[in-house]
Amino acid sequence: MRRGFKTQAEKLALQRRSAFGLAPTDRLDPVSFLRSEGLVVWRPNDIPGLDPDHLHQLTVIGKDEWDGMTIKEYGFTAIIINSSDARTRQANTLMHEWAHIELRHKPSRADRSDGGILLLSDYPAELEEEADWLSGCMLAPRDGLLTHCGRGLSATQVAAHYGISPQLANWRIRMTGIQRQLGRR
Repeated sequence: MRRGFKTQAEKLALQRRSAFGLAPTDRLDPVSFLRSEGLVVWRPNDIPGLDPDHLHQLTVIGKDEWDGMTIKEYGFTAIIINSSDARTRQANTLMHEWAHIELRHKPSRADRSDGGILLLSDYPAELEEEADWLSGCMLAPRDGLLTHCGRGLSATQVAAHYGISPQLANWRIRMTGIQRQLGRR
């Protein structure tokens, strides 16, 4: 990750959450947030004109092979989420896709579907790390984590509060240095 990015992402997340009416301790509803940003959120069965065989591939045969994708076409941007993933995984995926858009990341590869729809994919590893970090900041900001953990909430309780997975809560708590900071008190 580029130097200073983590601090920049934490500040950006606090600004965007505040503009959406949320404090760092509040839970973010990714779908409502994305819609307020003018983005379309679809599950596979919401995709207009999707061939039933493709729907079956996405939701049954290959449901464990993808989490989400962004398509840009006809002047709008849609994030398609894997509806078979856990809600906590969907939240992270939605915000990860938003982070790529917000940070204006350029994929190293873009494909066109048979119908001519532009599918963006394959971001370089550094850009994936940035999107991971910013999505984590949006879902569980450091300031909010510090407050909740300072009140004695466990990572599992923090995860339930924010609607994220325990793995993401643990990662954010560990990577932001909150455990060390609270341990010194």
